[in-house]
Amino acid sequence: MTNSEAATIEAIAGCCARIEAMCTAIDEAGWHRPTALPGWDIQDVVAHLGSLDAMLLGRYEEHHEPPAAQHVRNPLGALNERLVDRRRGWPGAAVLAEFREVTALRLAQLRALDENQLAEEVPSPRGGTIPQGRFLGVRLWDFVVHDMDITEALELPLAVDNPASQRVLDEMLSLLPRAVAKGGIAEGGMVTVEITEPLPRSASAVVREGRGHAVDAAAGKAALHLRASPAAFLRVGSGRRAPAEAIAAGVIEVDGDAGDAASVLTAINVVP
Repeated sequence: MTNSEAATIEAIAGCCARIEAMCTAIDEAGWHRPTALPGWDIQDVVAHLGSLDAMLLGRYEEHHEPPAAQHVRNPLGALNERLVDRRRGWPGAAVLAEFREVTALRLAQLRALDENQLAEEVPSPRGGTIPQGRFLGVRLWDFVVHDMDITEALELPLAVDNPASQRVLDEMLSLLPRAVAKGGIAEGGMVTVEITEPLPRSASAVVREGRGHAVDAAAGKAALHLRASPAAFLRVGSGRRAPAEAIAAGVIEVDGDAGDAASVLTAINVVP
């Protein structure tokens, strides 16, 4: 069966395949390389992804209370930490085995959904409920960002020329109107973000009556122009690198006020 979210599901499948391929070759010490996430190493990231899919499959999860951790700031973080901490005593190979098993089962389940099931309301990570189809888009972001975390921890080049990264990159750029208003750009101010090869694309937005609006780049001269590689923008746009640091290092080039650029990039990030 093919459903209307087939492209999203296959993009998630691509992330799972990349994560499995990267982790299959690492030794036990490699599992404990730190990631950009406070308190989490590679094993924790894989445990997080696998344990959530196990939960979404309806598998029993025995009760566990982890020690207090500074990086846990909300109920979603507390849930994630409980699931991850219960697996910290496992060898890396066991965490990978669970990830491999449950992601395969979950993908098969998702591929079999019909349109009525995609429309069913499910719990949202941000509270309340959302349709299953929209939830899959949220889950794709989770896989893409954690694929990036593992890649960076292993000091490998980030694979961006794939459907998952392309979609998340485009969705990040679509947040520019919201970000220019939230980032404090002055009334009438236009901002353009340019992404370079291998995924060239751009987006522009202007502030009118205190709200951000998407505009064509030809609508006027941008007061603020940002230029970045896909990998750099994905890292900053997901909160994995501080905008001011990336700008200071020249990873993100700015024509205009660097402080305003950092504010806009901070506002783009919606990853909890």
